[in-house]
Amino acid sequence: MSSAVFARKSVAWDLNALNDTLEGASPETIVRWALAQNLRVITSTSFGPQSAAMLHLASKLGPSLPILWIDSGFAPANTREFSRQLVAQLDLNLVTYRPTLTPPRCLRAIGAADTEDLSEEQRAKLAHLVKIEPFERAMSVIKPHIWLTGIRAEETSFRAQLRPASWDDRGILKLAPFLHSTEADIDTYLAQYKLPTGPASVDPTKAAPHLECGLHTRRSDS
Repeated sequence: MSSAVFARKSVAWDLNALNDTLEGASPETIVRWALAQNLRVITSTSFGPQSAAMLHLASKLGPSLPILWIDSGFAPANTREFSRQLVAQLDLNLVTYRPTLTPPRCLRAIGAADTEDLSEEQRAKLAHLVKIEPFERAMSVIKPHIWLTGIRAEETSFRAQLRPASWDDRGILKLAPFLHSTEADIDTYLAQYKLPTGPASVDPTKAAPHLECGLHTRRSDS
């Protein structure tokens, strides 16, 4: 774990009671609840194919809400173009953090020449370098109380076990407004608000899309 210091559970929500309230609530209701706490709230994005839904909802309800993007350096050109399109279209308050090493230096650090055929150990090391370390650095500066994330239950087996609210082990209340939304639900939302679908991209920190990189698996059940 990083040595970064976070405000650990400085607000004592009853997680079970909160989940009983938010389970079945609409994504908009969950975001409105977060903003109504009058605490530091952020959302994060990878500018994935359906990311416009979470970004649209967050920016509509909280126009000045910081949108954290960890620019790993490995995003393809079409993802970068998509990010610029959404920032302009939604007037996002984008906050970008990057790894301390360039992509070639990251690859050298894990003993790889490229991102093809990486071992599980190499992927874990790469995830720490290009995602987890810059994310923790961002969190140590922003010090949010609440983190809104666009993860959905049907994406991975880990996410399928989650409830809308959880304690991240960094001491942040993590809320997933679209947790129980299906891919079809998101497509409907995008069509309703005339939002673009982003390009598919390969994440070198994951061997397959249904796996986790480690950013979302850190949680505290206490």
